[in-house]
Amino acid sequence: MEEEQVLELLKTLRHEWLNRLQLVRAYGAIGDEAAIDVLSAKYREQATREGLLSTMNLPKTALLLMRAEWSGLAIDYDVIRKPEGIIDERLAEITEAAIQMIAIGEGEVSLTFHEGVTIEIYRDHLDVSRITHLVTPMEIESQTSSECVIEIQGILKRDTGQE
Repeated sequence: MEEEQVLELLKTLRHEWLNRLQLVRAYGAIGDEAAIDVLSAKYREQATREGLLSTMNLPKTALLLMRAEWSGLAIDYDVIRKPEGIIDERLAEITEAAIQMIAIGEGEVSLTFHEGVTIEIYRDHLDVSRITHLVTPMEIESQTSSECVIEIQGILKRDTGQE
């Protein structure tokens, strides 16, 4: 990611955190402790997920996901386990194509990090042509007119035959 993109992400983060702080202060001013607790839990959960994402040694993918999430796109990710043998550049390219598929209109991209990475793309009238050249047919778990599930596994190590 270029320096300009990093600065743009930081600008967005600063702006969004100031909006969040304003919201918490507003609930505090009217004495709504329950709303403050809900927001605090939500913000903590997001910060925890971002922390896990940033420690997986997939910097291009992590920055891409954080930028998309903070920009308001319907992005969801869950870190169950750090995947082994995943090439960050390839995963970032696939993820970016998935995000572009939902960037205009209604849709959602969900990533689950486990032994590999599962990418689920949901959108009415899904056009998978943006992504099919980036994945192998074996990596496409399922595909319909409104959903595509991609399963990316790590690269097998040549010397041991294991992931």
